[in-house]
Amino acid sequence: MFSLLKSVTRLRVSVPVSQIHSSSATLLWGKKPAPQPEPAIEESASQKASSVFEAAEKETKETTAYQTVSAGKGEGLVRVREYTYSTANFHASPRKLRMIGNQISGLPVTEAIRQMQFSSKKASDRIKHSLVWARKNAMFQREMNPENMFIKLARVGKGKYRKRIDPKARGRYGMIRVPYAHMKYVLWEKQPEEKPVGRNAEERALLAGNLPRRDIKGFKLYKKTWMPLNERKPVINPKPFYNW
Repeated sequence: MFSLLKSVTRLRVSVPVSQIHSSSATLLWGKKPAPQPEPAIEESASQKASSVFEAAEKETKETTAYQTVSAGKGEGLVRVREYTYSTANFHASPRKLRMIGNQISGLPVTEAIRQMQFSSKKASDRIKHSLVWARKNAMFQREMNPENMFIKLARVGKGKYRKRIDPKARGRYGMIRVPYAHMKYVLWEKQPEEKPVGRNAEERALLAGNLPRRDIKGFKLYKKTWMPLNERKPVINPKPFYNW
């Protein structure tokens, strides 16, 4: 190794130290050392900021886009925007809270808030405030229209039970369970449906009977005939229901 260094210095050739070490190791042991990894190129602050903004913009587009979901059993698929919101556990019975969930399920959000405003239930005030927060978050986070927003699902879940002692006579006692529950909403906004295209002039004329009918298999447009009831004609063997 020292002889190699001396020969390099005599020739006055500029060789990196890492290359000298690698060549000496190859001469001594006959093995090539592992290649050293190249230093990573550090990104500038502007590149990092642009990548962060692009990721945020992509995530916003994905969250605000319409999704194709099932409308229910036998109802097909619909394109909707969806937002989920849940209340915290509060002092309420799950059985009583489920009645409120059945009342507001399927209603528009504004109508559900109005129902809770005039409801006599104890938990209606808490549900009203949570519905207002859910509507506001859906507007800002999912860009949903509050006029077309409705409650697809209102699910009630049990919370923890708080127990305390109920003292009784003769040294006996019982346990009082204080129930807690929460409600979870699923808000939907359906994609506005396109208006059906009206008939053209030829189809309107055909329906009016101004054009001759075309006998095309599987495609026939006939004018609906209406025959007025002739009062002079007697009705023979009338049935108990209208059949004309």
